[in-house]
Amino acid sequence: MLNAKAFKQAGLRGHESPGLSGGISNRELLSELVVFDTLASRFSLPPMQRELEIKDYKTIWVMAHKIRKGMSDRDAHYRLAGLVEMDESFFGPTVSGKRGRGAEGKALVIVAVSTWVDKLGKERPGFAHALVANDATADTIEDLLRRLSGPEDEITPLVSQIRTDGWRSYQVAARELELAHHRAILNDPQDSMKLLPWTHRVIANGKAVISGPHRGVSEKHLQRCLTEVCYRFNRRFWTRQSFHPLLNACASTNTITRNELMAPKTAEQSQ
Repeated sequence: MLNAKAFKQAGLRGHESPGLSGGISNRELLSELVVFDTLASRFSLPPMQRELEIKDYKTIWVMAHKIRKGMSDRDAHYRLAGLVEMDESFFGPTVSGKRGRGAEGKALVIVAVSTWVDKLGKERPGFAHALVANDATADTIEDLLRRLSGPEDEITPLVSQIRTDGWRSYQVAARELELAHHRAILNDPQDSMKLLPWTHRVIANGKAVISGPHRGVSEKHLQRCLTEVCYRFNRRFWTRQSFHPLLNACASTNTITRNELMAPKTAEQSQ
């Protein structure tokens, strides 16, 4: 296993690239890539800060967001196909009042997961996207499906059918896009993990990471954190080969700067 301190001791140097610049040295960012790739889903940033011997927490915080930017831009190239399972959830602090649709003070997140059937006839999850949205109207659902099912010049959309809890927005969007719509009727919310297993697995992963290692994430930075969760979910079978693809993703993207991260909230709603 590569070791972050070994990078430092070797005095690693690299050519400047769009994703590895922006006020932080390539050596520092490459060192964090090693640690981030190994520990990020289980630990918060302070342990990485200690491992990399970085004094300023803001430095490692910016470095983490640079890596997430690379993850986001890489996964933006991938599309959903076939039967897509969809559902929404709300992310934010625990507050009293209404739960689920209509909850106040929380960010709405729409999750979509492609599915496929293996040789034994068992359904498996494919690629996943989780996107922060302003609402869950039919127009929003339709726009999301159009963007994730293929480019505008694609003759035949890759998504052919959706499976949801039957919320009317999904029904309208499915009609507009001429998609088959499979409705999983939830008589008991506890059945959601059985009837919509893949979306709720991604949702559970996201909430576990955000409430655990991150101790909460502001709505402004929620999208990038969800992108990281999906990026890892989408590569769950290739964890041992994950470092170099992640390095390539960061090196080939346009970086995000500290000033941009600290600026007022912008409409970053998609991966």
